[in-house]
Amino acid sequence: MRNYYVQIQEYLEKLMQNIIILDKKGIKNNGDTLSMTEILILKSFGDEKEKKMSQILEEFEIDRNSFGTIINRLQSFNYIIKKKSDEDKRAQVLQLTEKGKSTFHQIVMKEKELLYSLLNDFTFNEEKAILKFLVKVDMLKKNNSSL
Repeated sequence: MRNYYVQIQEYLEKLMQNIIILDKKGIKNNGDTLSMTEILILKSFGDEKEKKMSQILEEFEIDRNSFGTIINRLQSFNYIIKKKSDEDKRAQVLQLTEKGKSTFHQIVMKEKELLYSLLNDFTFNEEKAILKFLVKVDMLKKNNSSL
């Protein structure tokens, strides 16, 4: 079981480092450069027409100042619009624009293509082992917020 511990740890550290570097550099999309957080926020809409800002704040555990900056950038790139909620005039909601919807679908397709190409050489049992590992990593985050 511990045969590959050191190598797994090294590759996890490389993965985290690459994610941080990628987030700092940004990801190019139709001439715009988006951070990973901005992409995750766009993806969080899924098929929903609109989302409350407070809901996104809670989901991503972002401080209000950083969140405001992110939302302003997404608005300036014309990915989202901000408006008052029809149900509760005190609440602000975000909606994807047509450009935002198109970008959302592009991101989902690129992720699927990348994942399929990565998993193409794995057997069914290897995929199950990868999934089991990722579920355990996710459980660690939920059970221990000091990670």
